[in-house]
Amino acid sequence: MNAPTPGPQQLSGPQRLQQMHFSFATERVLAASVRLDVFSHIASGKHSVAEIAAAASSSERGTRMLLDALAAFDLLAKEDGRYDLTPDAARYLVRGSPEFLGAFLESDTLWEAWGHLADIIREGKPQRSFSQQEVAEDFFPVLIRSLHITNSAPAARLAEQIAATGAKPGLRVLDIGCGSAVWSIAIAKAHPAAHVTAFDYPKVLETTREFTKRENIADRYDYLAGDLRVAEFPQGRYDLAILGNIVHGEGEPVARDLFQRIHRALAPGGRLAILDMIPNDERTGPLFPLLFALNMLVGTDDGDTYTMAEYRDWLTGAGFERIETLDIASHSPAIVATKA
Repeated sequence: MNAPTPGPQQLSGPQRLQQMHFSFATERVLAASVRLDVFSHIASGKHSVAEIAAAASSSERGTRMLLDALAAFDLLAKEDGRYDLTPDAARYLVRGSPEFLGAFLESDTLWEAWGHLADIIREGKPQRSFSQQEVAEDFFPVLIRSLHITNSAPAARLAEQIAATGAKPGLRVLDIGCGSAVWSIAIAKAHPAAHVTAFDYPKVLETTREFTKRENIADRYDYLAGDLRVAEFPQGRYDLAILGNIVHGEGEPVARDLFQRIHRALAPGGRLAILDMIPNDERTGPLFPLLFALNMLVGTDDGDTYTMAEYRDWLTGAGFERIETLDIASHSPAIVATKA
């Protein structure tokens, strides 16, 4: 195993600043590698620089430099001029793998948007907003395929904890902004009698159907198309509502209103599970939720990441009484709020 490359937090002074400035190279290495199908070529039996370069129609000089960088990132193992896949590369970066993440990693959508960050900060608004339905319906079907892989394990842990804390048989679930339905699929698997209403934009629901069919649980799903900013859900119907990485895309007024509409949609004792990126109350860390707040500035009209104190205030104001967190071994805990 290669020694890890020092990160910005491990360096100091000018070296730290230089490392931060050059951190763009990591993303570019990964994107180029996926575009050139380096990992797929190695999986097919190409192991030397010459073999991989020929398969990728790339120069040997550039290919050698790229492969060595990937070895330094522990995505390849190198010995005697031969390159092999490490387990993560074999699992997530070989095209055709069931857990292939490359469809999103090779996209320049975020790269291009973040390239205008200074101007976006000056203006206080994105140059292209993913909050608009037509943009969202073009962007999210690609993103959610990768997020399904990333969130599958945390979703399974959430489902286990929901089951362990008293979920009743015949659970009625409302999955709002469902995407691939990764969170509710895990719930449905853990609760064989559960029935799910999946809510999202019409074109996103086409992808949702793919995933529920693949998991052989499509017959336990209803599909409801609409805009979560204005949708009125049936009152008193559901035992569990899910907001899986949804709230960060909206501003405080929409979030407060959505929590109130969900509260009305839940049966007595019903619960709302929120999965999101949560900074500490002082907004000094962790780093990922704070960077993701900037990602919301880059890509949405009003989005942000919100602290636990803000969630408690908004949920209490919507009528929820018990608010707790569940550790699902992800970047942030799950928030679960209960209706009396």
